Amino acid sequence: MRELVYSAHDARHPAELLRPYVPMVSMETDRRMSPEEWARRSNFDRSTLGARFGATGLIRCGGTVGTGQLTLRNDVITTAAHVLFSGGQPRASCAFQATGGGAPVAIDTQSIRAGSRSPMSEPATRDWAVARLAHAIPNASPYALAAAGGKPGGVLMVAGGNKSADQMGAEQCNARGMLTAAEGVREFAIDCDAAPGSSGAALTTGHRIVGIHVGYRSTDPTRAHAFSATHYNFAITVEGPFRRAVLAAAAR
Repeated sequence: MRELVYSAHDARHPAELLRPYVPMVSMETDRRMSPEEWARRSNFDRSTLGARFGATGLIRCGGTVGTGQLTLRNDVITTAAHVLFSGGQPRASCAFQATGGGAPVAIDTQSIRAGSRSPMSEPATRDWAVARLAHAIPNASPYALAAAGGKPGGVLMVAGGNKSADQMGAEQCNARGMLTAAEGVREFAIDCDAAPGSSGAALTTGHRIVGIHVGYRSTDPTRAHAFSATHYNFAITVEGPFRRAVLAAAAR
């Protein structure tokens, strides 16, 4: 990974969007907890817990684990493109397991629309994917989309990677700064912790998605550090072609 030169907060340097990245770094303080513990501390009951997190789940493609979420419909998911693609081709045998329960549901690979089939070698703002499931997941409340063009502040990330790739964690954290790509998708830094399994997780306000976690930028990615301009995870907004793909999938 190349050394970070420009701050995530400095929109005068769009070249930062072109720098290569890898999936995640750890923050100095890991504030993640289980969704159940997060709900307990927020005074949610069990039914509210299911409504709040039941649309989030793990995506498994063979040995690869990422996070996705039902979006606008009970049979449409959003995630990071690198969760579903490898070497320019869709990964095999991908399925979505909602945290709300039930059996894993196969992902229709023919339905995938993505910003790139080789996202790790392109700008991070192309690392998005939308796909349909083989069938709808009942009794789940899909996420809506936040208004385009907003500047998120506090966000909640519920994602895999909480001590292991297939264990969910919930964390209230903050969006920091914005960079805009030519196609309209924006990148924003987050001080959320992440680990293998977190890729593709939604950053939400209420029950609306403002972006999805796709990667990190750091001069020292092998160790945990406090959030700074040289050590941060980041997300991309559901705007531009990403947003259009979600709306098209939901309209079918």
